[in-house]
Amino acid sequence: MSLVGKFGTPGSIQDVPAGSPLFDRWHDVIDRLIAPSKKLSGSGAYVDPGQREFEIDATRAYTWTGFSRPLLMKHRDDRTAAFAAGEQRSTQIEYLEWRVDRDPDGVIVRVTFTTETPEYWKLLAAVAPDLVLELYRELVDPAVTAADLFDAKGNYKPLNRWNTTDGIVHYVMPINSMKDLLGVSQEVEKTGKALDGYDALPYGRETGADARINLDLWSITRKGYAVATADPPGPLMIDWDDSGWTDPGGDPVGDHWTVVRGERGAALRVVYEVPVEAGYRVGEIRIGGRPVDFGGQLAEHVIMSAHGIIDRSGR
Repeated sequence: MSLVGKFGTPGSIQDVPAGSPLFDRWHDVIDRLIAPSKKLSGSGAYVDPGQREFEIDATRAYTWTGFSRPLLMKHRDDRTAAFAAGEQRSTQIEYLEWRVDRDPDGVIVRVTFTTETPEYWKLLAAVAPDLVLELYRELVDPAVTAADLFDAKGNYKPLNRWNTTDGIVHYVMPINSMKDLLGVSQEVEKTGKALDGYDALPYGRETGADARINLDLWSITRKGYAVATADPPGPLMIDWDDSGWTDPGGDPVGDHWTVVRGERGAALRVVYEVPVEAGYRVGEIRIGGRPVDFGGQLAEHVIMSAHGIIDRSGR
């Protein structure tokens, strides 16, 4: 059986009506990023499920946590320094980016997380520019103007102020993209002789996401299986762990996670904000006994995933 006729949009979100050219064009974007068949490690291969027969025998979630692994390694003995460095979007390299909002006295009141890719927003802007303006106003600020988002020729500006200094909509870190996610999924194990994950080392990539994706895919293809991206492809927030977080009174915090785009278990945009009636702010929550001074303290507890499918026939 063929898995997909067309690759779906991220998180299966429907920003435009059925029949829009966006859906065919999005499929083409994804299809160009996947080789028809590419051997990774052993006799199995990573394949394009839109171009070949694929029997889904199993599914697999390749998971990691959202805070930068390289920062944790660099600041192994000083987690405060790691979290402070992690406030810069340029360091948020695990396919999760976030923005922190603080009140006038500097206490965190909101953290907004996104897994949305620039490829999707560029295409959406080309197909439905008025909708992109509407979404920016809804997600970031009613003050957003078309001139903020588009140049004089009508081209979308991904690094506009409302996606950088004054807000967040989609990734700005260059290695956070659909191109990079699908690219690392097709990386070849370089020794050509690995029998297990230990043989596959030393491993050059530092990020937790890339290491997880590579080593999992290599272990599967060494069994002779075919692997592919699940549909729709893309990074997602599939869960978060706030167990042990306490409010100023020492009691467990409530559920303050709100999915803005996507759904629970497959979220593209999530806001963490304590409602006014709770009587405290995000920055007054304690994690492991320490107050929340940085968004990265929350990002470390966000579970990220890319989803794959397996065909044991290896065809």
